[in-house]
Amino acid sequence: MQLQAMLLSVQKTIVDRNIYAKAFIALPADNEKDAVSSVMQLGIQEDKAEEVFKQVVDNNLKLGELVNVGVTIVRGAQNSVKQVVTSITSVQRPAQQPASQRDVPSKSEQK
Repeated sequence: MQLQAMLLSVQKTIVDRNIYAKAFIALPADNEKDAVSSVMQLGIQEDKAEEVFKQVVDNNLKLGELVNVGVTIVRGAQNSVKQVVTSITSVQRPAQQPASQRDVPSKSEQK
């Protein structure tokens, strides 16, 4: 599932080799419960935390930038479910390719 929102922050904390990461995003206000914006905190899937944090840093995402947030639903405690972030990419900019892919000419360029 994809969610479009403004990026506020991504935080990563490492404690005893465990990674705790979360993303803060803002959605437009509904003017009933929220006046300026609706701020959400979503946990980042633990096995993807380093990758998501690296995506944000490497793509130089900025405060307030419109992003696509990849979200999946996982089983929580006591038969509950929770949404966790699996990716964060810019809406305005294409995702960066690794340097090895950028430097290799395509087949059409080789002719």
